[in-house]
Amino acid sequence: MTSQNGRCIRALTATAIVVALAGCHPGSDNSASEDNRPSLKAARTALAEGEDATALGIAKGVLSMEPKNVAALVQAGNAEAALGNHVNAEHDYRLATQYDPGYAPARLGMAKLKLRDDPKAAEAEFRAILARTPNNAATLNDLGVALDMQERHKEAQAEYTAALAANPDMTSARVNMGLSLALSGDPMKAEQMLRDATESGPVPAKVRADFAVAEVMAGHSDDAQQTLQADLSPDEARASVEGMQALMPGAK
Repeated sequence: MTSQNGRCIRALTATAIVVALAGCHPGSDNSASEDNRPSLKAARTALAEGEDATALGIAKGVLSMEPKNVAALVQAGNAEAALGNHVNAEHDYRLATQYDPGYAPARLGMAKLKLRDDPKAAEAEFRAILARTPNNAATLNDLGVALDMQERHKEAQAEYTAALAANPDMTSARVNMGLSLALSGDPMKAEQMLRDATESGPVPAKVRADFAVAEVMAGHSDDAQQTLQADLSPDEARASVEGMQALMPGAK
């Protein structure tokens, strides 16, 4: 693999990480009722729809009354991570593990924070979580992202398949599978998979951005620009597509 190919993969798989960080996580058995509280469900929905600040506000509202609520701490951490506030996210996750050392979503959140800088270490964390909860769809999905970041795309796709078997409605796993297929040399299949995801109903801007990546990789840059214009100005969309094209293998 050329250095330019590697640069392309590192840049484009970063998009998959953003989606993974925004995914919803099932709680451990001892906290399932907290995870299903209407306010925390609302926070998860807001996060899934790209309303990161709203999700954080909801979680902080719960914590203002119950500062040791581990489910709310994890939701706050997830929102902080999505907003790029990784120090705050780590603080929330660590507090949650202090209050409930066995709470898998908190451990999962901490592992996700390692993805950008140390995907191999993140992989080890995800595998440790799966040793205790082997059918955890969120962890299987995140393990796939860690493998994609190491350019182990076939292994990653096996994990996304397992995640979808555990949770067929998991949009983030479908999106990550599409990106993985594009990166492993099947951009046309990836484009179709991501198109299906964007046509299944309202989707966050993050998913449309991933679809645009697949469109560029499939050679459909004009379509990618149209996709991005749902969230960006025409000039911003054009600049984004040009930036993606510059990262493609063979770009001058």
